Amino acid sequence: MPLEKKFRFPKEIPLDEYPRPEMFLEETCRLIERAQAQGIVLRVMGPIALHLYFPGYVELYHRMERLGDRVFTDIDFASYGKFRGKLVPFFQSQNYEIEKRAAMISGNTRHIYFGGNVPMVDVFYDQLAYNHPISFKGRLEAHPQCIPLAELLLQKLQIVQINDKDLKDAMLLFLAASIGEDDRQGINLPYILRLFADDWGFYYTATTNLAKVKAAMGGVAALNDSQRDTICRKVDLVLQKIEAAPKTGNWKRRAKVGTQKVWYNLVEDWS
Repeated sequence: MPLEKKFRFPKEIPLDEYPRPEMFLEETCRLIERAQAQGIVLRVMGPIALHLYFPGYVELYHRMERLGDRVFTDIDFASYGKFRGKLVPFFQSQNYEIEKRAAMISGNTRHIYFGGNVPMVDVFYDQLAYNHPISFKGRLEAHPQCIPLAELLLQKLQIVQINDKDLKDAMLLFLAASIGEDDRQGINLPYILRLFADDWGFYYTATTNLAKVKAAMGGVAALNDSQRDTICRKVDLVLQKIEAAPKTGNWKRRAKVGTQKVWYNLVEDWS
């Protein structure tokens, strides 16, 4: 009789047992390909997506000291809610088990799988719902493996208590990606502008974080002056476009209240 698998958080796994970074990248691509063969949409986000989008910047990414000893802690996927029922047997077929306690708490929006080639796989359905929700509906076909670059940036800009690692992810995105008019051209700026023009809270958090990206660049020794200038120029362009974009009535009404009322969702961890 096989031993029952026990869930462990990645940080609880000793380094000498921990999968090498290449295993996370290989497993990400393998799972996406296997899911696609069954008609299931899986798209990766976070640091793994940055590695897949910008392989030429991986060495710089590591020198920026954003990645710790384990490099990757898990694989974060986005999918559509219509695939929720199919993904449980799919991951079982790939030697993963669902974490039942997490599924009881947030099973409609998020599944956690464990016990396969990597310690932990997160799947978020239809949206990433933290301080500010980011919808995936109709957005996951833009790239064959990753969420769109706009969502990768939004994933960082929505964090109210943004940390050093997330600021560095945003820096790399601005350095490596173009600012475009659609998803094919790079970071889809019109999509971002429409989102912020109707949501003052997200606008406020995001513009605050964009200023923090600029302020934090000086402390990243791996960046040279030319790279800092590139990041600064793109951040300034995005800020300028955000401020110039016409705002909706919803935005204007919420702007009058400002920070006197909490403008973001409080986040509770399932662990």
